[in-house]
Amino acid sequence: MQAVRVPRGRPLAPFDEAPEALRVLDQPLAQVQDRALAEAGFERVAEPPADQPFLVLSDRTWITAEALRRLRAACGGRPGRLRVADPVFLAATGSLQALDAPGLYEVAILPPGPPDLSRAPPVDVDLGLEDADLPALHPRMQHAARPLRLGAAMVFQLDHWMHLVRVNQLALAARAAAEKLAFERRGWLGKAWIVLKILARARSINGYRIARALSQVGKGCDIHPTAVVEVSQLGEGVKVGPHAVVRGSVLGDGAVVDEHATVNFSVVGQGAHVGRFAMLNLSTLWPGAWVSWCNGTQACVIGRDAFVAWGATLLDMSFGRTIAVEHQGARVDSGEHFLGVAVGHRAVVGHGVKVNYGVAVPGDAVLVGGPEGLLRGWQDAPVGEPCRVEQGRPVPVRRG
Repeated sequence: MQAVRVPRGRPLAPFDEAPEALRVLDQPLAQVQDRALAEAGFERVAEPPADQPFLVLSDRTWITAEALRRLRAACGGRPGRLRVADPVFLAATGSLQALDAPGLYEVAILPPGPPDLSRAPPVDVDLGLEDADLPALHPRMQHAARPLRLGAAMVFQLDHWMHLVRVNQLALAARAAAEKLAFERRGWLGKAWIVLKILARARSINGYRIARALSQVGKGCDIHPTAVVEVSQLGEGVKVGPHAVVRGSVLGDGAVVDEHATVNFSVVGQGAHVGRFAMLNLSTLWPGAWVSWCNGTQACVIGRDAFVAWGATLLDMSFGRTIAVEHQGARVDSGEHFLGVAVGHRAVVGHGVKVNYGVAVPGDAVLVGGPEGLLRGWQDAPVGEPCRVEQGRPVPVRRG
């Protein structure tokens, strides 16, 4: 069956990129869509066929091959538009998506004619999702967690920068679930062969070595012997320094993770750099981005060639109301308690800068820390006794 892509989205601030150029697992969304279509047995074409049914999807829709297969099976040769009725999945992922109706996505099988999504009736598609195992949290943080269901069949619509954070997390989970599903669908000989190959790569039955063996490592990678790399995908020429940790992540060609840095369930784009002692968690870096040690980077998306300096702070959790974000010229409720920041392409966030959760820094912006506590020169202040910085100069602390 043939498939066409139709424009329905708009560029997302602060990146101002067309939807099909947005990055999912360090690939343009259009390329990710084309791969999913091909894996599911669809042929993408520029124009809809005039004499046979076809699939249509919008340029802002991320969908997995397994979800496409399930849609086709649910339609059974009839027209139908994908609708998800899983309330847990929708509650965890639905915020700020401009859906025509709850759970109704911009993917459909249509009869011959124009690629108009309204020509197909909704069809409930069981995605076969399973409850995710969420990490244990401190009781004061528990309010930010919510149940989540994941699997190899998932779909998502990108209408806000926060969706880039979410869709990359879903894509990482879907990739692992797809591998698991493919293994389960094999016969016992096929399963045995896969297990033997993994054990041969690990050369051990130790769980940590098996986790390392489950990683895909490209040509020319330089991984220090003391580094931990588990269940991750590394492109060509990636460098991982001493005592660095990379878990459940995707690193694009030429990415660098310096010594003692941690990358967890994140995407590091081509040529991007995670500096020494930096911590990247549940975040996405566009190609060429550089993140230094900055009190942790969680649930953030950092644009192409942007720079976050040592000592910056990117906040990510509200302990009160849900986080408000800018969206289409208005300030709206994201529905989230846990959400970092977006830093636009080529922007700079300097030392000492604090960026509140939910804030988007525009492209090419340059933020520097304030003068509070900044020593500009010693001048004639005394030495050998305590001083504090006031208005850029040292002032003795008088005891009285």
